[in-house]
Amino acid sequence: MDIPTVFADIEPIPQDDGPEPVCAISYSPEFVEAHDYLRAVMKIDERSQRSFDLTTVCLKLNPANYTVWHFRRRCLVALTAVSQQNDGLRDANLPKIDLASIERDLDFADRLGGTNPKNYQLWYHRRALLECLLKACDGKLPGDESTTSVVEIARKELDYVDKILGDDSKNYHAWSHRQWIIRTANNPDLWVSEVEYSHSKILSDPRNNSAWNQRWFAHHEGQLSTRSQPSKTTHRGKSILSFEKANEEANYALCGAKVDPFNESPWRYLISVLTEQWHFAQNSGDAVSIMSYIIGEMADVSALLREYIGKIREMKQSWDEQQSSVSESYGPCTSIMSALVDLLEIFTADELFLNEALILLDDLVEEDPVRRKYWKKRKRAIRDLIRKKHDSQK
Repeated sequence: MDIPTVFADIEPIPQDDGPEPVCAISYSPEFVEAHDYLRAVMKIDERSQRSFDLTTVCLKLNPANYTVWHFRRRCLVALTAVSQQNDGLRDANLPKIDLASIERDLDFADRLGGTNPKNYQLWYHRRALLECLLKACDGKLPGDESTTSVVEIARKELDYVDKILGDDSKNYHAWSHRQWIIRTANNPDLWVSEVEYSHSKILSDPRNNSAWNQRWFAHHEGQLSTRSQPSKTTHRGKSILSFEKANEEANYALCGAKVDPFNESPWRYLISVLTEQWHFAQNSGDAVSIMSYIIGEMADVSALLREYIGKIREMKQSWDEQQSSVSESYGPCTSIMSALVDLLEIFTADELFLNEALILLDDLVEEDPVRRKYWKKRKRAIRDLIRKKHDSQK
C-alpha cells in the first residue's frame, strides 16, 4: 500500500512526544509513516475503505494496539452500513458487520495471533466480531440465506480455541474466550460437550488447573444437574451441584488425586465441591422449614463429608506405608494432609476431628517450611475455637 499516494489529500500528524522526550522510541520509517496518517484519519473520523486498509498496515506493524483495533471495527460497521444501504437493505435486525467481513477479519486476527496467542487485543477483537452474530440472532443469522446456526458458529470458534490450547493448554485468554462462547450460545449440548472437553484436557495433563476450573464452570453455569434432578440455587442465585452430582464430582476428583497425590488441582476441586454442599446445607431453609431441612439434607451432607474424610485417611495411610517400605522416600504428602485438615475443621463441634486436624498441622509445620507461618496460623484458629467451646460449657 502506497500510503502517501492513497492519502494524498490528508496531512499526516506526527507523534507528539513533547519538546524533550525522556526516552524516545526508535520507530521504523514504515511505522512512523503509517501511524502519522492513521492519526490524521482518526482525527477527522474517516471510516472508509482506505482507512480500514490503513489499519491493516498498522496492525501488522503492531498487533497489540487496542486503539487501532477499535477504529478498525468502527470502519467495518460503517462499510457494512454503506453496503446494506446500497443494496436497499434497511432491516434493523441485520448484523452491524456482515458475515463475509467477519470471516475475513477473524482469519486476519488468526494470522496475526499465530506468533503471540496471548495478545489480549486480538482475543477481544474476535469476541467483538462474534458478539453481533451470537447475540443478535435467534438460531439463524439475520439476512443470511445459509443454514448456519448459533451453535455452528460457536463450535467453529471453539475449534479455533482448541487449536490454540493445543499449543499452550494453560493460555488464560483462550480459556476465558472459550467460556464466553459457551455462555453466550448457552446451548445444552455445548455445556455437556465442555465437560467432556475438560475431561480430555485433564487426562492429557492432570496438573492443568485451567481444565479443572473449566469443568467446574461447565457443571455450575451450565446447570447440568438439572437433567437428572432439580438443581439447587444459593441465596445469591448461583447454581450449585445437586447432592448426587456432587458425590460424582467428588469421586472424580479423588480419583484424579490418586493419580498424583502431590497435584493440588484435584484436591482443590474436591474440597470446593464438598464445602459448597456444606455451606449450602447450613445457609438454606426458612424459619418454618429449617429444622426438617437440617434433619434431612444436613445429615446427608455430613455423612458425605465424613465418607470422604475416611477415604482420604485411607489414602494417607497407604501413602505413608508405601513410603516407609522404599529406600528413596518422597516423605509425607502435604497435599493429602492439607486436604484432610480442610475437611476436618469444617466440623467445628467435633473436638476429635479438630484435635486430629491439630496433629496434622503440626506435621505440616515441619514438612512444609515454605508455608510454616500459614500452618501455624491455622493451628491458632482451631485452638481458639476449642478454647471458646470449653469456655461456653463452663
